Amino acid sequence: MPLETDTVKSADKAATIETETIEGVIRIIRIARYSARNALDVATVSALGAAFESADKDPAIRVIVIAGHEKVFCVGSDIKEMLKDGLAPLVSDERVAGWASIEQTAKPVIAAVNGYALGAGFELALTADFIVADAGARFGLPEVKIGVMPGDGGTQRLTRLVGRSVALRMILTGDFFDSDQAVTAGFVTDIAEVGGALPCALQLAAKIAANAPLATLMAKKAVGAAGEDSLKEGLATESRGLRHLFETSDQKEGMRAFVEKREPRFKGK
Repeated sequence: MPLETDTVKSADKAATIETETIEGVIRIIRIARYSARNALDVATVSALGAAFESADKDPAIRVIVIAGHEKVFCVGSDIKEMLKDGLAPLVSDERVAGWASIEQTAKPVIAAVNGYALGAGFELALTADFIVADAGARFGLPEVKIGVMPGDGGTQRLTRLVGRSVALRMILTGDFFDSDQAVTAGFVTDIAEVGGALPCALQLAAKIAANAPLATLMAKKAVGAAGEDSLKEGLATESRGLRHLFETSDQKEGMRAFVEKREPRFKGK
């Protein structure tokens, strides 16, 4: 799928995010609070949640890519906001609702991480289905260094991905992992050249977007069940998904195209 044309961009200056739609099927959601190194204040988390919800509800969008800019993904929650208002911003209804919308996204999500992904920035990346990092990326949960702890899912998601020992190694020391360590630990799948996480993520997004949309949704749901349900329940989710897909037009088109040795024309039906 070409990525050079048919690009639509929009920006929300008040909320400091930007969105971009490529080829009508890939939605890039970019944190654009550059003067604050993309720190997440309440307004930005809320705007991200709204952008994720919009992309998830848009029937044309098949893959979502969350990104920062070329040098920094996100340095975490806005410490100045917390220093001024204490815990209140972190537990505000607006922020909690924003995170919920991000976490509940049904469509495939890729995080494209250039540079630092720290604290809530790392936790945001961990909500994605997988992470693409550039060679200069640094990941960390350094909250203990300022007297608090991860509070946006880091203790739970990271532990499920890498296991108790590695998660505690990162969380209790506050040390950063580079991209190679991140791959070894298991929370990064691909490494791009410095500054090149987004192009790499878009190439992967294009591969996903070319596949049957309903199949990717069902597959993501089944894999999610593996981390949340018992094996019996997970297998039942997988079986229901497969049965449903055999009732779709895309299943017939995909298998017919394979036999006819041509590219399938999926419609998400």
